[in-house]
Amino acid sequence: MLFIDACKRGVIVVFLAFAVSAAARAPNGTLQLLRLPNNGIPAIVIPGGSFEALLGKQARIQLVNGEPGAAGLELSAEWTDVPGGTVKARCTVPENTPPGTYTLEARVGDEMDRNVRSVFVRASFPEYYLVAHLTDTHIGSPGNAAKNFAAALKAAEDSSAAFILITGDLTDGGEPEQFQQFIAILDSSALPTFVCPGNHDRKALHYEHFFGPGAYLFQFGQDGYLSFDTKDFIPADTLGEQDAQLEIFRRQIKGCRWSVGFTHRYESVMGMRSQIVLFADDPLDHLIFGHWHRANTEEERTVPWGGTRVTVTPATFDGNLRLFDVSAQGIKPREPENVGAAN
Repeated sequence: MLFIDACKRGVIVVFLAFAVSAAARAPNGTLQLLRLPNNGIPAIVIPGGSFEALLGKQARIQLVNGEPGAAGLELSAEWTDVPGGTVKARCTVPENTPPGTYTLEARVGDEMDRNVRSVFVRASFPEYYLVAHLTDTHIGSPGNAAKNFAAALKAAEDSSAAFILITGDLTDGGEPEQFQQFIAILDSSALPTFVCPGNHDRKALHYEHFFGPGAYLFQFGQDGYLSFDTKDFIPADTLGEQDAQLEIFRRQIKGCRWSVGFTHRYESVMGMRSQIVLFADDPLDHLIFGHWHRANTEEERTVPWGGTRVTVTPATFDGNLRLFDVSAQGIKPREPENVGAAN
């Protein structure tokens, strides 16, 4: 497991709970040499800041703002072996790096791998910002799913959101071709996009092969965001791997201004140990999810076991998205917007 102190620097940090089993973007779109960051779990950093990368082996790493072969900014890296045969690199971005969207490239001899839209350099982190939430895109389903997903991404960009959370059921059937189509639309966005899996994405290990872990942590300025996977939760305490991950993740963002969970679904019968960690021992300030294909009612504004606020966004498959205002005053959801075509 990889862990970094969070909420101490104005950088985004990804916590890798396990080694990704697939080899960064191969011709079929799956992850190959360069595992993380990628366009579904990117890094956001200020000049002079650092982020972690996960690779199949040590490589020369650089940021490129342009096509393959363009001159890049080589990054200094501190390497550590990871159980499972991968390596992590703590990469430092040069102080003179211009703000912008970067491709991360890794080279070993004649081998080169690149993840587009994987590193976003900001001049600073604001105290107030917008977050966009999309969910249940169901790419591969009949109707206007692809068109509505593209429209919602554009609406989020037009809103000047800082980044987008996309909470599961990315595809309709978890097929590789559907993930490929999802990624092609995802890369039309100029914003950082953070994804997590839903129950429709769980055919074989295709989600892991395209994006990596379902449980991870990142920081945006003063605030911490925790992704977790509720695909196959059961009422009993499983004492499983993710339970331990969530315990550690909550500790890592304990000092953040706000702590926000995002996942595909939440039900009151999910594993109680996870719920105690997330909503009782050290409660999240807000939980964002989808799955219901509707907004939550007034009676569904908090979890049953504590004060964590809950916001559910209707399905992006139907053209919906929701914006959140994040400031010193709290995390305030706006009403859902529908920007899609009629089905």
